[in-house]
Amino acid sequence: MEGRDRYFFWVVVSVAAALIFLGLGEPSLIDPDEARFARTSVEMTRSRDLVVPTFEGKPRIVKPPLLHWMQAALFLGFGSGELPSRLPAAFATLGSMFLVAWIARRRFGMEGAAWAAAIFITQPLVFITGRLGTTDALLSFHVLGALSLDMAEPDEAGRHKAAAMGALLGMAFLAKGPIGIVLPLLVILAGRTATGREVLPRSRTLLVALAGWGVVVLPWGLAFLKRLGAGEVFGSLRRETLERYFSESIHMEPPWYYATVLILGCLPWVATLPLALFRVAGRLRSRTAPTALYAGAGLLAGLLFFSLGKGKLPQYILPLSPLVALVVAWELGRELEAPGPRRLGPSLLAGALLLLMVILGAVAAVHPDAAVRYTGLVGAISYGAGGLVALAGLLRHRPRLVYGAAAVAGAAFLMAGALVLHPAIGRDRSAAPLLEKVPELASGRPVLLIDIDIPSMTFYRDRVSERVPLEELISRLRRPDDPLLVVASADLGRVRPDVLTRLREIGRHGKLHVFEKIHPHGETMTKPDGPFLDSRRDTLLR
Repeated sequence: MEGRDRYFFWVVVSVAAALIFLGLGEPSLIDPDEARFARTSVEMTRSRDLVVPTFEGKPRIVKPPLLHWMQAALFLGFGSGELPSRLPAAFATLGSMFLVAWIARRRFGMEGAAWAAAIFITQPLVFITGRLGTTDALLSFHVLGALSLDMAEPDEAGRHKAAAMGALLGMAFLAKGPIGIVLPLLVILAGRTATGREVLPRSRTLLVALAGWGVVVLPWGLAFLKRLGAGEVFGSLRRETLERYFSESIHMEPPWYYATVLILGCLPWVATLPLALFRVAGRLRSRTAPTALYAGAGLLAGLLFFSLGKGKLPQYILPLSPLVALVVAWELGRELEAPGPRRLGPSLLAGALLLLMVILGAVAAVHPDAAVRYTGLVGAISYGAGGLVALAGLLRHRPRLVYGAAAVAGAAFLMAGALVLHPAIGRDRSAAPLLEKVPELASGRPVLLIDIDIPSMTFYRDRVSERVPLEELISRLRRPDDPLLVVASADLGRVRPDVLTRLREIGRHGKLHVFEKIHPHGETMTKPDGPFLDSRRDTLLR
């Protein structure tokens, strides 16, 4: 049995690697986050400044530098591109999967490790963030590392557990700032309370953990403070933490927002999650399921914390995805103990698979985008077949068959997303295809971005574009140069008709249009920086 379970685990690892790495370098960098992180890392490789990251030559201090350090090192070795940009997140996701398996193996055995890994990697939220060159997967990995040590028994974590936890919290801080400390400490507090453990560590343990954190963070933190000054640094921390949490106005969502994110991001496993949490809560008195109690309490505490904040984005709750996997894997273990009487969990999961078949089939039938239709069709077929297999497993009292059908169906759907949907999103939300269609954008001519921010334009042009508010367009066009103008479709109606008549569209991709000025005699300027004759300028733009 141990050999079979080990084989099952390595099959899961192979599928996970395929999901994360297959075609990883093909999609263009997606605006705004991926392209902005990658461009900042490019500038770090050129400046050799490891302390203050810059974007378009200006300090970018809203995020700590861990991802930039990793991307810059990869750029130096392999060149700047899509694949090196995404490798840190991809490896962090696989690392998180191994940590989930390690936690589960200690409590549920090798089979539990395989199931927990499969449940974790087939969550859409995990899959999506694992293929994007952003900080969220790095944060999740280091947060989970600290939690895994806290859940371990003293003989499992070693003598230097406190120092290691402090160092991991330091890495989480370098990944995404104060949330890398607040979130894991909140989960630890909830988990220890639920399992009846000592909540506050001893003074010596706390000092050792602080020392581990300081060794990781202080060399960069002190240099950063010296370069920018305490006022600038703490002002940025206030804006990015306190103001975003308590008074965010850009990403404001209602308190129940993360319920929707959890449902969509953890499909299909979210079908059994409420039942698992209910059964875990029944163990509070006896505390006979410490890992499940810890994970369940930490999950609920984390969801409450994020739900109370004003600013909300789906990827914020990624560090809670491992806890979902642990709780659902525990529920499967309980069902395997009594597969006959306990059929509610497998029934819910089978129903979810069939419901997904209907929903994705409807999406495939009506959605205008071909990539979405194809991915939806594959998902409908996969979940439909999985649902039928799950029904057979349900009738035969075989929970493994039900959960296995859900895992395989989820993997097939996500594979379609990797091969079809991800490249399509890259084509739709990146400047790279536009530069292919309009090669003039890569020339030395000035590029004006009209009321739009396109970080990928800077990455792929390797030049800084000029951002021009629409109300300043006329005065900007009076300058004696020959710029290219990039305008979004939604803003074309706001451009004055008399200005549009003096512009010529030379290419477009998706929602982005590229224009150039028309020469007074009907010809465009041919020299990259050739000036208009002063005597003709007023004729053109009056």
